[in-house]
Amino acid sequence: MDNISFEIQEGEVFGILGPNGAGKTTTIRMLTGVISPMSGEISILNQSMPRDAVAIREKIGVLPETANVYGDLTGIQNLHLYGKLYGLGKKAMSERSENLLREMSLYEQRNQIAKTYSKGMKQRLSLAMTLMSQGQILFLDEPTSGLDPKSALQIRGVISSLAASQRTILLTTHNMKEAEELCDRVAIMNHGRIAAIDTPGNLRSAFQERQSVVIEFSNAPDMDEIRSISGVNEVTSTGSRVRCYASDPGEVLIQLVNLARKNRLRIQTQSILVVW
Repeated sequence: MDNISFEIQEGEVFGILGPNGAGKTTTIRMLTGVISPMSGEISILNQSMPRDAVAIREKIGVLPETANVYGDLTGIQNLHLYGKLYGLGKKAMSERSENLLREMSLYEQRNQIAKTYSKGMKQRLSLAMTLMSQGQILFLDEPTSGLDPKSALQIRGVISSLAASQRTILLTTHNMKEAEELCDRVAIMNHGRIAAIDTPGNLRSAFQERQSVVIEFSNAPDMDEIRSISGVNEVTSTGSRVRCYASDPGEVLIQLVNLARKNRLRIQTQSILVVW
């Protein structure tokens, strides 16, 4: 990690958005005391992590990147186990388990062994286990990663409900659409650095302008002709290799192909890139 710094307000849904390997999971692991930072400070609810890790963990819930269910226990046994770990009384534990199983559409499968669950069911059960804590802050690491569309939609719905109840949530994702749907603010992360923090709408507007088409022609094209293409914001070139920045790179690529045909230029390579 490279000197990252951010604050999350009470009741806010804060997203960390970036590609695989950006450092999102490492950030979660440091914030929840799984690993210690090599430098800097982490303050959660006015307590220091990892110094006050035990006290902090009583007030948070953590959903790891990989579902952490116990395969040889049933769905409801997994929830009861977590309820005991969080010190819930028998009645509260029973009521909360049943409510969460219904919310996650797992009530009918509550007595099935968890290793028979599908990946989506395991992830929903893992989220239910996280919510047994009723923590003030929830850390959700890639909560919909690898799930089928129906399971992902269901988990997003649960997160939206949690946000509406003013729970403070930090979630990681590589899906811009998901970040827009769920988050109040988003940090763009890549290679262990935070490139920007803003609302999803503002970030989309800013980063759309940095999308680009890279195309290599058989010979150097007329750069003035390329600059005149509708939708091109900026052009750079090295010999016959041209990069056009545009809000709609797909449309610009079509126009570049048409330009190549008109001028009898062959296209050697082409790609559309998004700058994180």
